[in-house]
Amino acid sequence: MSRSLNRLIMVAVYLAAVAALFAIAQGSADGSIGFGVKNSEVSTRLVGALVEGHLPVYPSGRAYHAASASAQVAFVRAFLLAIKAGTQTNTFRADYAKRREAAKPQPPKDNGSPSDQVSAQQAQQRKQIEDTKKQIAAMPANLQPQMLEMIKKMEADMAKQNADPRYQSLMKRGAELQGQEDQKRYQRELADWQARLPEDPNALIAQRLKTFLALTAEIDFDAKLTHGGNGVLRFADAQYESKSSEWKLCFRAGREPVEAARTLAAEWLRQLRQ
Repeated sequence: MSRSLNRLIMVAVYLAAVAALFAIAQGSADGSIGFGVKNSEVSTRLVGALVEGHLPVYPSGRAYHAASASAQVAFVRAFLLAIKAGTQTNTFRADYAKRREAAKPQPPKDNGSPSDQVSAQQAQQRKQIEDTKKQIAAMPANLQPQMLEMIKKMEADMAKQNADPRYQSLMKRGAELQGQEDQKRYQRELADWQARLPEDPNALIAQRLKTFLALTAEIDFDAKLTHGGNGVLRFADAQYESKSSEWKLCFRAGREPVEAARTLAAEWLRQLRQ
């Protein structure tokens, strides 16, 4: 099974379908939905599936392909409805809010005014010089004169810079521009965060639903397959072969399950009114 399941609904379609036969045989008294996957395992990962676009649960697909179309459809519907119910709980909303807040970009550090920043830089330079002097004192005597001359030059250059109004003005202007750029970057990151993780999780759910509906709008379930190398099936049509892994995942799920999923997704979207 492909591991690049980039949309919550696509994951639900396939995961529900492959669990069909096993769930019929075993029942759900132990909370299992098939092939060792627990209901709790899925429910606790709904936020991650919504935010990251994939659900890290990988049951075998053999039972799915052996199932009847009606069994596949039944469990696609059941699983999608279970996911929908899970996203309407207080626990889900609290977990989403927590994850969203953790991903929120942090504002730039307040380094004070441009004058404060220049003063801090000068203080750091003086400290570096004093630290270097201490290191020189521990050096062999024959090396110390040359190093001390270097320190004197550094001190002279620093004194000259500190006494130069034009240089000080340029330093302050540089600090001011850097602060403005940091703030612009923060605002861009904040806008991106708000777009990726809207405050209302229903807005993100709606985005996933729309993506699924757009992706599955025109899948040719009658497309011909050919045998490639190592027994791998490939699309005879190069255009289909170049499709995304998500599109191919839905193709493998089959016409009836995908149509059932599309019906439920469209209805869910209407209820969200997004």
